[in-house]
Amino acid sequence: MKLVIKIGGQAAEDPQVRKRLARQIAQLHRAGHELVVVHGGGKLLTQTLARLGVVTEFYQGLRVTDAATRDVALMVLAGVVNKQWVAELENTGQPALGICGGDGGLVTARKLRLPSNGHTKDMGFVGRPHKVDTAVLEMAFREGLVPVVASLALDASGEFLNINADDLAASLATALPADRLLYLTESGGVWDAERRLLPVVKSGEIRGLIRKGVVRDGMIPKLLSCARTLRKEVDEIDILSAEAPNVLTRAVAGQSAAGTRIVKST
Repeated sequence: MKLVIKIGGQAAEDPQVRKRLARQIAQLHRAGHELVVVHGGGKLLTQTLARLGVVTEFYQGLRVTDAATRDVALMVLAGVVNKQWVAELENTGQPALGICGGDGGLVTARKLRLPSNGHTKDMGFVGRPHKVDTAVLEMAFREGLVPVVASLALDASGEFLNINADDLAASLATALPADRLLYLTESGGVWDAERRLLPVVKSGEIRGLIRKGVVRDGMIPKLLSCARTLRKEVDEIDILSAEAPNVLTRAVAGQSAAGTRIVKST
């Protein structure tokens, strides 16, 4: 199978979690699966920005990105976090290729502007994937490499944009196309107002969950991205806890794993 695995939150940066997940990724590759790993690194980015005296602002779960923030994102995401994942995979014996969406013509993005009280919110150097060319990923598959993709891409003018990692993973999954898209998160799934895990969410329910306030903060762009993805090639998306034992190998094997399945409305 072709698998796109997006790793976010603390899981993207915690050394012990990274080690456990890298072993599972290597195991899945040895079993014959072709994998793409997409990562964020928002916590380290926020911490680094604070040390540099750059104010962090979020709007609808997305980071408003001025030029200074974008440059630090390049340093942290495409640099430190990306190479930590490459090193961890290599340490398992699994060769990896560390890139971002701007490498090899992988992703061309467009600047993102969001509605705000009848106006348009300028998000700065924030983009959404517009075109995907999977040639560099297919090359990696042929060479036995696991591509590890940081969530940045170039626009048509050659300017780097900060991309929401969920959107990037969804775009890659659609373009390949992937058999499975798996999101590993701190939340481990979608929870209702009473903090009960929702085992299944249909794509047609997503906007209602947001409107009612059941889904908040960073889960909003994640689920909106899921809804867009399910309108295309991918039939099912899993939101799982990175902390769960053998979460990737169990999910791919079809074994029960706590989390939320996002499926198409029928």
